[in-house]
Amino acid sequence: MSKETAKTTPPGGRIASFFRDPVFFRTLFVLALPIVIQNLLVSSLNMIDTLMIGRVGESEVAAVGVANQYFFLLQMAINGIASGCSVFISQFWGSGNRAGIHKVLGIGFFSMVAVGIVFTLLGLLIPSQIILLFSRDEAVQAFGRDYLTIVCLSYLPTAISFLLANAQRSVGNALGPMLISFGAVATNTFFNYLLIFGKAGFPVLGVKGAAIATLIARVAECVLLLVFSLRKRCPLRGKIREYVDFGAAFFRKTYATIFPIVLNEGCWGLGFVLYTVAYGFIGTYAIAAANITNTVQNLFMVLCLGMASAALVMIGNRIGMGEPDTARRYSRKFTIIAAAIGLLLGIALFACAPLILTFFEISPEGSRAAIAILRIFGVIFAVRMVNTLTIIGVFRGGGDAGYALKLEAGTMWLIGVPLAFFGSCVLRLPVEQVVLLISIEEIVKCVFVLWRLKSGKWLHSMEETAGSLPDGPTPEPSSAE
Repeated sequence: MSKETAKTTPPGGRIASFFRDPVFFRTLFVLALPIVIQNLLVSSLNMIDTLMIGRVGESEVAAVGVANQYFFLLQMAINGIASGCSVFISQFWGSGNRAGIHKVLGIGFFSMVAVGIVFTLLGLLIPSQIILLFSRDEAVQAFGRDYLTIVCLSYLPTAISFLLANAQRSVGNALGPMLISFGAVATNTFFNYLLIFGKAGFPVLGVKGAAIATLIARVAECVLLLVFSLRKRCPLRGKIREYVDFGAAFFRKTYATIFPIVLNEGCWGLGFVLYTVAYGFIGTYAIAAANITNTVQNLFMVLCLGMASAALVMIGNRIGMGEPDTARRYSRKFTIIAAAIGLLLGIALFACAPLILTFFEISPEGSRAAIAILRIFGVIFAVRMVNTLTIIGVFRGGGDAGYALKLEAGTMWLIGVPLAFFGSCVLRLPVEQVVLLISIEEIVKCVFVLWRLKSGKWLHSMEETAGSLPDGPTPEPSSAE
């Protein structure tokens, strides 16, 4: 459309033109819907733990919250590795290069095993020291230690599951991981009921029961994903030597993109954990309120994260197919959709905050703070949706992991973290006002996100992002899209 035509096109025509893209919306629906449901199921797994433990007591729910901050750091690391691998797998799938997919999977697998083992050993050897970082309440420390020493055994299978689920999405198969996640959530809920409350002859185990239920669910999920990914005709299936024969040159090229994403996730995750440390200076009620509101917010964010995963795959596929203009067009559509959905979800979160808190049994002070925090989240939800989808989906799909790292780390560590401790330790503000201060970070970040998106500098070609494969089989034609 020319500039002259655009000036005379009525708004209704522009809206109709926006939706007149069947390939985009069909692919988005096929990819995003199962991912959204899977993310909802994964978030529900944590929500179920919080809800059920919330029926036991405030110290218990705070303990599970602080113990899960350690898992959150692990999640950031393995999500970074999985997302970095997805950048390559989606582009290799778009160009029909299965040899490249298998090599990247091999690198991802060894990375996940290493990270999973390190986090598990630390959780087993120094659980008290880890919990002490987040809370000085003796009851919270005791419950948190009991929970962590059991649940850390699930970290290795969880890491492998993250890699396989992301790889399946990158080759256009999001339905299988979704169904497996449904089974994991059902398993976790069933054993939570039996072990937390001591039903059907089982002893009352409280937080230990929640940890055992999570361990069982995570192991089952990993086994099913392995079986599903190694079945015949699956693009991820290959011979063992294909996963390990990646060579030093290919490893360096791959990690040139993976490492900034891992560092990005790690910096963001560590900063988020420090928010919990700052809340700990306010009191146990503040930790409980933050744990509940973050769990609820994550449920509201599943649509955004599903769209972001779809954006990474769709944009990476188009770059791999040599269609940069289509990738740019997709990026604009994703940003507009994120803003619109974020506005609607933000209004719903703001309005439903008091109703949501009726599902949790915490102190009146904690409940009041949680309602205020949820409403703050509602006000800035559209901004966060745009930031998250653009950074995770568009920038990473376009191979722009370096800028995403600088932006995320810069705004969090120069704005968010200092404001969190300034508000809690210096100004002695209540937790909801500290959260309001931290929200300034998202607004500043959005300005830079939109500028980078408009500049087009986020889009890098296949050669820039992945480089050429070292000696290997001839690429096979891809059936992507």
